[in-house]
Amino acid sequence: MRRVPQDRTYRGIVGYHVCCPRCGFVTAVLNGADDLAITESDDESVTFSLPARCVFCNVLIHLAAGELTLEEDDRVRNVSYR
Repeated sequence: MRRVPQDRTYRGIVGYHVCCPRCGFVTAVLNGADDLAITESDDESVTFSLPARCVFCNVLIHLAAGELTLEEDDRVRNVSYR
């Protein structure tokens, strides 16, 4: 996970680039998109108010206090590499 580069004079969070642990695709998760709020604690652990969906495999990515969990629902695609 990497914070979206931004002008340091702006104090808010633009978003994060998140590498999906399931398929390896990098998805941009933007603060405020579809009511998602991103917060950072004093120890720099990140929390998403809602799960983000991987653009490639559609898995739901939950992030709470720096702890990531994945959730598969009926929209998740079966992705395999050969």
